[in-house]
Amino acid sequence: MNKSWKLLAVIGCVSCCFFAVVAKSESELSEAKLGDGNDGNRTTPVHLCELFTRVYADDEREKVILDGEDAVQPFTTTETCGECHTIESISAGWHFNSSHADVPPGRPGEPWVLVDRFARTQIPVSGRGWPGTFKPEQIGLTPWQMVKNFGRHMPGGDYGEIIDQQDDGLDRIDVSGKFEINCLACHNADRRQDQSEAALQVARENLRWVSAAGSGLAVVSGLASTMDDFWDPREKAFSDNPSQMPPKVDYDKSRFDDKGRVFFDITRKVPANRCYFCHSVEQVSDETLEPWEQDQDVHLAAGLSCVDCHRHGENHMISRGYEDADTAVAEGKKATVASLTCAGCHLGSEDNQADGGRLGAPRPEHKGIPTVHFDKLTCTACHSGSKPAAQAGSVRTSRIHWLGLHGKHHLDTYQPQIAATVMTKRQDGKIGPARMMWPAFWARMKDEQVTPIEPEQVRKVAGDALKAGDSEKHLPEISREQIAQVLTLLQGQCAEGEQAVYVAGGRLYQLDGETVTAKEHSVAQPYSWALAHDVRPAQQSLGARSCTDCHAKDAPFFIGKVAVDSPVAGDADRQLLMSNFLGPLEPEYPRINRFFKWLIVIIMSLLILHIMGDLFRRVMNRIFH
Repeated sequence: MNKSWKLLAVIGCVSCCFFAVVAKSESELSEAKLGDGNDGNRTTPVHLCELFTRVYADDEREKVILDGEDAVQPFTTTETCGECHTIESISAGWHFNSSHADVPPGRPGEPWVLVDRFARTQIPVSGRGWPGTFKPEQIGLTPWQMVKNFGRHMPGGDYGEIIDQQDDGLDRIDVSGKFEINCLACHNADRRQDQSEAALQVARENLRWVSAAGSGLAVVSGLASTMDDFWDPREKAFSDNPSQMPPKVDYDKSRFDDKGRVFFDITRKVPANRCYFCHSVEQVSDETLEPWEQDQDVHLAAGLSCVDCHRHGENHMISRGYEDADTAVAEGKKATVASLTCAGCHLGSEDNQADGGRLGAPRPEHKGIPTVHFDKLTCTACHSGSKPAAQAGSVRTSRIHWLGLHGKHHLDTYQPQIAATVMTKRQDGKIGPARMMWPAFWARMKDEQVTPIEPEQVRKVAGDALKAGDSEKHLPEISREQIAQVLTLLQGQCAEGEQAVYVAGGRLYQLDGETVTAKEHSVAQPYSWALAHDVRPAQQSLGARSCTDCHAKDAPFFIGKVAVDSPVAGDADRQLLMSNFLGPLEPEYPRINRFFKWLIVIIMSLLILHIMGDLFRRVMNRIFH
């Protein structure tokens, strides 16, 4: 009897496990959608789609009406693309997860920069918490404000999807809608895709209308920002109030077939042109080169595209292409991630050198270069960006300087100053090229911990003391007398034990009685992030001519100058040597320089002695034989 019960128990457990596995498999299959995964065919499916929308979360999903008075709703990618693709999986991707606290931050990258010229403020911002940046909440930026400030160069999602998690912006959600992931911003190969127009809709708070306007399928007019909090976007786009201009959608009906479907020229392989809108870099100098005078990255010139190296799976966790990348980027596929780095593609892995030469990459020989260079330098140190110069140049980037906006909302901004190329020592101990900016902001300090004060609060408390002239390419100058006045006013807003301070140009300014003093402080140090593009051809790499490219007495690699960007009067002409950012290499460099000189002298002397000795032997052989 005992054995029978045991046998029944075993059969019961096995049956439960079997049904659990079957149920799980059925559940997973039911969650998979038509566009998820890959059926093995390399062609891109034809996207002849109906358009769908949903105004409020509790509304029914509806097909977009193209004609008549009821044609008021824009299509949304969540409902249209989400018909076949799992948006929840995509929203975890690298471009959409900087607000997610549980995502590894990865190597420090380009930040957003909150600039307020009047308040003499430029603060590097990142939700990833990279050292040297501040998280939005640390400086009072809500998700709504993040979208308002930086949504112009966001592909949607991220902060745009969590606007309802704080009071600020909550009353505008029903009016403007959320800023959903705009799949077309990357995957639409149609040249009519207009991200400048999408950025304009963000500025108008027409967040629900961004995808439709940017796609070129519809003309969107009106401003949700003019509508009151109680306006219902399901109503017809009409208002009796002349100060209100409700958003209106006019579809290009010639693009639709008789079934109301439209063709989207969707591509799996995102064109470089789509990446450029958010990732362009412009050289800025007194002798700025015209586009036709510049060479593009050698990989693009050879026919590769950005996504040939920066790849991802269904979860859109894109590979960033650097050594020691977090393996979570490619779902734990460490070998694949490693093969998409410079060394992995050109040289292969340490275990299998035969893996090198992916996509036709040449295998570099590096003749005559001591192997210590590969331990101390990144590949990009010699091959990427503009060559180090006697004076580090300046660049503008799309995300920081609003590049790519056309028409009435075009802005020609230059703040903050971004220095490039600057050689820096990275967290892994290797030297590589970087772009660099100097933060500036007012703050509270307690026990050497510095917390920025929101620029808007600075304006309210100390606006009269901040009056100043203008400057096209720098923050307006501020005198020490003005700093003293502002600090005095801000001190009245500080809690007990806190002191008002100002950070700029690598220094922290504070009041000592009535005198402003300055000192070095870690929070005032420049924020830098690695650059990898544009890659120069091998003949133009450092070291291609000789060791003197880096080891000459006047080599910019070590003694090139970097301008300190500071609005404080008297600091405008301050410069630092490149060696300041290379850590312990600075005191070692003169010894290295002398070492090479003596090494060359010794080698030449031995060579001469060898030649003379050989001649002497030949002469003596002839005399005696």
